Amino acid sequence: MTQPPGPPMQPPGPPMQPPGYAPIPPPGMPQTQTQSGPILAPKKKRFVWAPLAAVIGLTVGGALGSASNETNGTASPTATVTVTATATATSKATEAPSPKPTKTTKPTRKKQEPKTEPAARVSKRQWAKIVKKPESYKGDKYIIYGEVTQFDSATGDDSFLADTAHRNTTSYGFFDGENTLLTGTAKQLDDLVEDDVFRASVTVLGKIDYDTQIGGNTTVPLLEVNSIKVIK
Repeated sequence: MTQPPGPPMQPPGPPMQPPGYAPIPPPGMPQTQTQSGPILAPKKKRFVWAPLAAVIGLTVGGALGSASNETNGTASPTATVTVTATATATSKATEAPSPKPTKTTKPTRKKQEPKTEPAARVSKRQWAKIVKKPESYKGDKYIIYGEVTQFDSATGDDSFLADTAHRNTTSYGFFDGENTLLTGTAKQLDDLVEDDVFRASVTVLGKIDYDTQIGGNTTVPLLEVNSIKVIK
């Protein structure tokens, strides 16, 4: 048997080129100066990635450095801590020291003397009772009047005799009173002489016996002078 004729043969085409190579022109066409070999894709610019990589490297490096310092037991101070510490130290250094309180000396108080009973004024009858029995009135203070009857070397410069009464009884140049012995200090009695009429504050000490100039003996009230003033 004879087989029917098949399709006409096609002229051979250009040879197959591997991928990535430039096509070879068919015969008869001028060849351009091309470089045989694989066609490489254009290189991309990397300047965008360089700063990002540097930042990442610095961040990672700082973290590693901080971790290393923490591992060694020393912590690197941050900028905030350094600024705060410096400001605090400066403010403390420039702060003016507060003045120390000075001790105030308290004024010394004078010791107050114990209060004494004021001298009392007496009536004629009351003074008569005191002169009659002075022992019963020891320590009592009174305001009296009197006239000096003797103040000489016999009595001394700190004692004198006087007629005393509850008031100034001088009438027609004569003082009416009771015989009394008064004693004090020489300074208190320095300005006092015989016949002076005085007003005095006295304290009753009791009674005293003394010898008279005519050779007798008498008992009179003894008074201590607290203050005295000549009035005539």
